[in-house]
Amino acid sequence: MGRIQSLQSFSTLDGPGTRCVVFFQGCPAGCLFCHNPESWAAAAGEEITPETLLLRLERFRPFLQEPPGLTLSGGEPLYQPEFALALAKLARRAGWHVALDTCGWGPITPFAGLVQAVDLVMFSIKHPLHPEALSKLNPASVLANWAALASFPTSVWLRYVLIKGWTDLPEALTALGKLARDLPTLEKIELFPYNSLAESDWAKLGRDSPLFHEESITVTEAEVRRAEAIVQKASGLPARLFPGLAAP
Repeated sequence: MGRIQSLQSFSTLDGPGTRCVVFFQGCPAGCLFCHNPESWAAAAGEEITPETLLLRLERFRPFLQEPPGLTLSGGEPLYQPEFALALAKLARRAGWHVALDTCGWGPITPFAGLVQAVDLVMFSIKHPLHPEALSKLNPASVLANWAALASFPTSVWLRYVLIKGWTDLPEALTALGKLARDLPTLEKIELFPYNSLAESDWAKLGRDSPLFHEESITVTEAEVRRAEAIVQKASGLPARLFPGLAAP
């Protein structure tokens, strides 16, 4: 049994092609810019078996491209590693392309097991130098899991949120590029501008983030391109790995 917060029946933003997204319940990261704070509480959400969940997902299959895509998101799927692993194996046997959307939290053994059970890992690095400034993540654990990805053939996308004055500093972007450089299975690097759309969700839960009280922390599209250029230069990787730099 596992717990999920919700399902999204159709998405083009959570991996390649068209996909369903399962938002797992429970996340210990506590990121200051989390867009889904309702998923933090481990005991909330709907309890369900992986078999029942896959049957529910199959209802949406006719509306998806072949092969249909499934993204395990959250929350943090690795907070429920056995449930995530069972669902990933069932879905892949049924012909789904399975992606893991993770912040790299948790012990390396379940992390490695789940990485080998999916087709794609979308790894969100909160800050390459000081993740503790934006979350409750253990920097050593996150970096160990990132390094472990090089041992497996699973494709990887690196995701990073740009927050002006927090994560967009040149030293952080250079460090991000150096992390990317060392991963042979890296297929894409996505840099996203921060937005505060989840502020109302935080308020409903009686929570607050210091980011909500700062002015002008959202970067422009031009600043995203400049950040991509810094990361690309530090990594030495081809521009085609960066959606913005690869665009005509």
